[in-house]
Amino acid sequence: MTQQSIGDLAAKAVGTGSVSATEAERQATGPAGVDRQELDRREIDSLDSRIVQLIHERHHVSSRIQQRRRREGGPRTVLKREMVVIDRYRQGLGPEGTALATAILRLCRGPAPGAANAERGEPGT
Repeated sequence: MTQQSIGDLAAKAVGTGSVSATEAERQATGPAGVDRQELDRREIDSLDSRIVQLIHERHHVSSRIQQRRRREGGPRTVLKREMVVIDRYRQGLGPEGTALATAILRLCRGPAPGAANAERGEPGT
C-alpha cells in the first residue's frame, strides 16, 4: 500500500464524509469483531520472529564462511564485501538501512578471537 493510499484511508476514516462512523468501526475490526489492531500486532510479532530466525540462519552461514577463510589463512572479515552488504541495505531501506546492515553484520560476525578475554582484562589468544 502506498503512502498516498494510506493517507486517503486515514482521511476517510476521520470524517471527510465518505466513511460513516459505523463503517470506520467495522473496518477497525476483523472477523467476528476481533480488534484489527490486535490482529496487526500479531502479524508484526510473527514477522519479527521470522526476522530473528533469518538472522540466526545468516549468522550460521557467516560463521561457515569465516571458518573457511581463516583455515585458508585469510582475514576473519572482508571489508569490501561488508561494504557491498551495507550498500544493498542502504539502497533498499534508505539511510536507516546502513545502521541496520551494520548491526546485522556485527551480530553475524561474532566476537573477535580473544574478545571475551579482553572484556575480562585478559590478554587475547
